[in-house]
Amino acid sequence: MSDPFAPVDGQPAPRRAPPQRRAVVPVPADAPQPPAKHPKLGAPSSIWTYRTAAGDVAGYACRFDKGGEKQFRPLVLFANAGGELEWRWEAWPAPRPLYGLDRLAQRPAAPALLCEGEKAADAAGALLPGVVAIASPNGAKSAGKADWRPLAGRTLIIWPDADAAGAEYAQEAAKLALEAGAKSVALIAPPAGAVEGFDAADVLAEGWTKAQAEALIATAKPFGAEAGASSAAPAAQGRRRRPQRDALMDLTDVCALWHDAFYEAFATLPVNGHFENWPIRSRVFRQWLSNCSYEISGFAPGGQAIEDALRVLEARANSEGPERAPWRRVGAEGGKLFVDLGDASWRAVEIGPQGWRVREGRDLPFVRAPRMRALCEPEAGCAIDELRAFANVASEDDFLVVVAWLVAALRERGPYPILVLNGEQGSGKSSFSRLLRSLVDPSSPAIQGPPKDEQNLIVTAQNGHLIVFDNLSHIDAALSDGLCRLATGSGFAVRALHTDKDENIFEGARPIAVNGIPALAERADLADRCVIARLAAIPEDARRPEDELDAEWAKARPRVLGALYDAVSSALRNLATTRLERSSRMADFEKWIAAAEPGLGWAPGSFSAAYERRRRDSESAAFESDAVAVAIEDFMTRDDARLWSGTATELLGHLSGIVSEQIRQMRIWPKTAQGLGNCIDRSIPLLRTKGIVIERRHSGVRTITISRAG
Repeated sequence: MSDPFAPVDGQPAPRRAPPQRRAVVPVPADAPQPPAKHPKLGAPSSIWTYRTAAGDVAGYACRFDKGGEKQFRPLVLFANAGGELEWRWEAWPAPRPLYGLDRLAQRPAAPALLCEGEKAADAAGALLPGVVAIASPNGAKSAGKADWRPLAGRTLIIWPDADAAGAEYAQEAAKLALEAGAKSVALIAPPAGAVEGFDAADVLAEGWTKAQAEALIATAKPFGAEAGASSAAPAAQGRRRRPQRDALMDLTDVCALWHDAFYEAFATLPVNGHFENWPIRSRVFRQWLSNCSYEISGFAPGGQAIEDALRVLEARANSEGPERAPWRRVGAEGGKLFVDLGDASWRAVEIGPQGWRVREGRDLPFVRAPRMRALCEPEAGCAIDELRAFANVASEDDFLVVVAWLVAALRERGPYPILVLNGEQGSGKSSFSRLLRSLVDPSSPAIQGPPKDEQNLIVTAQNGHLIVFDNLSHIDAALSDGLCRLATGSGFAVRALHTDKDENIFEGARPIAVNGIPALAERADLADRCVIARLAAIPEDARRPEDELDAEWAKARPRVLGALYDAVSSALRNLATTRLERSSRMADFEKWIAAAEPGLGWAPGSFSAAYERRRRDSESAAFESDAVAVAIEDFMTRDDARLWSGTATELLGHLSGIVSEQIRQMRIWPKTAQGLGNCIDRSIPLLRTKGIVIERRHSGVRTITISRAG
């Protein structure tokens, strides 16, 4: 008998084509607002937002409680064939996104905890901050339609509901996660005595502690451990255990490796939603590697495994990574200056010709030393004059010099002036040095004694941007030469400890401040690089407790810092068009401050005038400290001589007859003709300021000619 419902032409009836719609993920900013109510179920009692790895909205899961029953509906944005956007109460096409993708992206090294629903995932996340709690959409029956690829390389723990459906879901999800590349999967068994359907939300509602929840997580057993124990044993005997080193290397896939010009290796790594830069050989990077290993696998790596991994990472950073110059507190790029705030989020201040702003520092190669401390967040719209209340300087010129040094210290490169703070006992030199440091490069300790040798000076320079030496009584020749080279920019190289050929190298410049009671810039070459500020004595009735001053400074410091950044912005804006009437030894510094004067509210040329007066004072102080220069001036003026010529031996005899026995016994007084020649070379610039010119000739006999202007 024929089918009475068959088509008359013998051909099957064509099926209706499904509507041409596609899910729109992520939801664009101009999308229509999602509906507040379901047409039949009304307003949802709970809403969970699904997000992409970048944090954008992907859709919603809604719960409805009606008639004593709970129902769930997905709410997803779709676009029809004509491109029109419409919210629909239906799920995404498979594969569907996981709930918690944004949290997975923020914490790439943390283990994932899979729960059977969004409410349970939120509860687990609140109880267990050490894991990333996630869920798959549309309940236990839809595990096969979820996209499990984001779990590739992850350690996954599954916390199913305490029922048959939950057990079945856990088995299917474990298989799918492993197929997607999960590193390992473990399953939690419901606690003893749990009622049917018991999950993480019930645990939170019952008031479990974090320790109790962690104890339950610790009972998780590897997926398939029981079923595969007997069959896996023979295979395990012939399978080589994976080295810890390789497991550690896997953890660094999220790091960007790079190196500097001296082949020191660095890693840029994600930490709590921001990025940090650390030397691969640093203690911080070792701790990060160990912590990630423990979080993911539960084991603490051995010292040899860490050492092996670090050696491989160093080689990769130098052979495969780009070369970048690491920045200490201050850096420059694209015509802008950047200052590391030193805070836990690794933010920075970006200073450009048109102003400044606080921004994330994720693309900036800032590195930090353990001694670095955080700057305060600057405030805009304030004047530098607010610093006057905390600067007990002796004159207006001294205040201008101090502010100019601060503005110069915020530049990324030298030459930098050396600030010398002079004052009698009790004038607040140490306190003022700490205050100045807090504006440029906070550190612990804020001030320190002078280094014992050049190697210690290099270490100090390598671990910070600013150097402050406190309470100096004298600067000897070796330290003077080192400070001069460090201020103007030079290279240092000393043999690295415990090596035969390796060198510890530093190349660059650093702003420097020193303080002391006596005049410290006695040598002419050091005096040329110094700016000297004198502090006034503080009367007994004007002294205040440090805690009061610290409280006031904590309020004023952000405003003063903002005023300094305004000055730096002005310098960037005006530097190309700034011209100096004359160029001193520190012309770069003087030009930088002249360009910054509009941002400080100073009249044009006010700093140059103050700087010139300070230079003349420094030259006079350096001249008076040079016993040979003073003796030569005395020798040329004693008999009103205009010209003298002779050998170094003859000149030494004349000068020794002028000076006192006490001076002749001093170490600084030359004992030989060669020693006198060396002293004269240093004294020539000082004598020139007194109108005395010295020339040295060699035409068979080495002669010295001294002439004095009328």
